[in-house]
Amino acid sequence: MFKMRRDAKTAAAVNKGLAAALLVNVPSGVKVMSDEGVPSSVIGRVFLGEPARRASDWKHHR
Repeated sequence: MFKMRRDAKTAAAVNKGLAAALLVNVPSGVKVMSDEGVPSSVIGRVFLGEPARRASDWKHHR
């Protein structure tokens, strides 16, 4: 079982940032998350890699 992010706004911002990182580049994704107010600790966790992401995070399947 996975933990759901309590803050839906943060969850949406993380997913927008992940999409920007995939479609443009990682710095763009970081900027989107930062501009949306995602804490830097969360941004770091998200960009450490897929294993560090929550099950509810948007994922790109290759």
